[in-house]
Amino acid sequence: MGVLHYGVLFANEWPISFTDMTWAYFLNLALAYGIYFAMLQFAAQQSKHLGFLFLIGSALKFVAYFVILQPIFSRDGSLSKTEFFYFFIPYLTCLIAETLALVKLLREIDQPNNS
Repeated sequence: MGVLHYGVLFANEWPISFTDMTWAYFLNLALAYGIYFAMLQFAAQQSKHLGFLFLIGSALKFVAYFVILQPIFSRDGSLSKTEFFYFFIPYLTCLIAETLALVKLLREIDQPNNS
């Protein structure tokens, strides 16, 4: 997804900060993996609370954006559309992946054991 994102920016000759884009993707991916593994661990013990864990993870991503990424993006005093999408596209991609993983995990928990 990052390559496609970069390609669209490059093709349209929009300003690209590879470092800022890398930070946004790295932060979103790291948090998504952490949330996913926490859901896997939590599913074995407290599956009825997985939705809350998912929501807490989403909130954590927004806190990370405001604490870590927004100050980086706003170094020049403003936040451009391009900088906003540096965060939003990987956030949306990870959110979709996390949602699909949660649905799959909940289906596996609800399936009776056929063994």
